[in-house]
Amino acid sequence: MNQDSSLAFLLQILRGELPAGPPDEAAWTDLLQTARRQTVTGLLYQAAGHFPEDYRMPEKVLFPLLAEVTKIETNNRKLAEAEKEALGILRSGGLEPVVMKGSSCAARYPVPELRIGGDIDLYVPEADFQRAAALLRDAGAEGTEKPDSSMDFILGGCEVELHRRYFDLHISGRLLPDVGTPEAELLMLSSHILKHACGVGIGLRQIIDFALAYKAYSGDYEKLHKLFRRVGLYRWHVLLLSFVKDYIDPSVKVPSHVDSGKLFRIVSDGGNFGHFRERRLQSIQGQPAIRRKADTLRRMLGRLPFSMRYAPREILPLISELLLKNLH
Repeated sequence: MNQDSSLAFLLQILRGELPAGPPDEAAWTDLLQTARRQTVTGLLYQAAGHFPEDYRMPEKVLFPLLAEVTKIETNNRKLAEAEKEALGILRSGGLEPVVMKGSSCAARYPVPELRIGGDIDLYVPEADFQRAAALLRDAGAEGTEKPDSSMDFILGGCEVELHRRYFDLHISGRLLPDVGTPEAELLMLSSHILKHACGVGIGLRQIIDFALAYKAYSGDYEKLHKLFRRVGLYRWHVLLLSFVKDYIDPSVKVPSHVDSGKLFRIVSDGGNFGHFRERRLQSIQGQPAIRRKADTLRRMLGRLPFSMRYAPREILPLISELLLKNLH
């Protein structure tokens, strides 16, 4: 089964749809590998648990999946403790950080503990950023500056990323919604996916995060669509929603429908943030940082036709940012 077919099969399973006949061991093995590429093994485990007996996974696939699910749950408990500690430190200093992605997205999953977590992303406004960094340092967390102007801290054995920018966008702040609103979260999640889709790739987990947030949205959808038009991302917005409707939730509200095949191929080819793209793995393995960044730039340029269509205002600032901050 090729990557596109395997991803389509995985999406079918995650929607709770039974395949025409019980998958054989090879198909289940391939499905597990694809779920790993897309960082949705917890969701695969949950979906497969509802299948009838003759569709059950063979032990050679089920046991490794169970082991991974156990690791996911253990890691998520560790992340929850570190997040609680980081929020406590910042709030004790009079700050009100906003959780980005992570636990706020997991809360919408049927079983939040099964969403694979990575690091902890916290936003504080520019005016409070240095004070927030000082509070974390004073609490014993070591901080490292990142090229995108955020900072990485290690707290409780977990990575806490402190952001001074909430949106992955390069437009006037007066066009953006207030941080802390549902509209702001949806725009943040969408632009984050877009940034990686224009680069080395994006995985299914981030799109499911967006799909669940969009489904839970209780505001005015017409105003939301106008927001994406205002910030110059309406074409991208329609493409992403079309993907959600085609492959994740057929009931989702879409202002207009387009062929989502371009995005499907990006997801299929790269997997989680492009880390599983075979040629990329071969090209960056063991290479110094400057070579890895150059590889990222080359891939961004290769995806330029896609980016110019769906993010014309964003792609040039993104490339400039990569050149100025990552390649110096």
